[in-house]
Amino acid sequence: MTKDLTSVESVHIMKDALNEIKTISPDFSPTKKQTVGNKPHILSLVLGTIFVVFLALFVTGFGYQPWWVFAIVLILGLGITLPACFNQYWSVDKKQITITSYSNNDFKKLAQLFNLTSKDQTIINLSNVQEAAIVYRKIVRLSPFNFNPDHLLLGITTKDGKEIDLDLGNIDYQGLATITLYLSEAGAKVSDQQGILRLLSENQNLFKHFHKKWASL
Repeated sequence: MTKDLTSVESVHIMKDALNEIKTISPDFSPTKKQTVGNKPHILSLVLGTIFVVFLALFVTGFGYQPWWVFAIVLILGLGITLPACFNQYWSVDKKQITITSYSNNDFKKLAQLFNLTSKDQTIINLSNVQEAAIVYRKIVRLSPFNFNPDHLLLGITTKDGKEIDLDLGNIDYQGLATITLYLSEAGAKVSDQQGILRLLSENQNLFKHFHKKWASL
């Protein structure tokens, strides 16, 4: 984990995330598998394809242009639109974390979607995770019109010294508690120094909580 993720003075003053869950929801039941990120979904891909087909027909005058012009517009449209429908994602179950990454090249990313070329996958066994920290990291905002999102992260340190930050996105309490429980059951120390679990359990807006200055404008 980076320095920003481990800014507590000692393990003894860390808020233990597992104890937080037991306090917030004593009868909590985890989901079987939790996925975080923009995983490819059939519906979004189908809707994206339909949009591109209609756009290609409109641009080519609904048949007034040669078929190869329609084909070029269609291929370019699919190459730009479909890769935007998905991105890197990761999932966790009782045994491991699986991180799936795609190329920054849109056409290679599209080929990875259809398994024409391999995508990158990293597997981390939960038994190899030494500690983890749930952290809300604010970005510097000089103006209330800066709408770039902050980062909610799970920073993990493996027993062999690797440090990895996983984006938690817009995860809810159920999802974060599930991840915390799986890590804790595998023997990892999970800290929640900022009380993120409790905030999510109360359905509080994290941005408003950590940016009270802007939220009051």
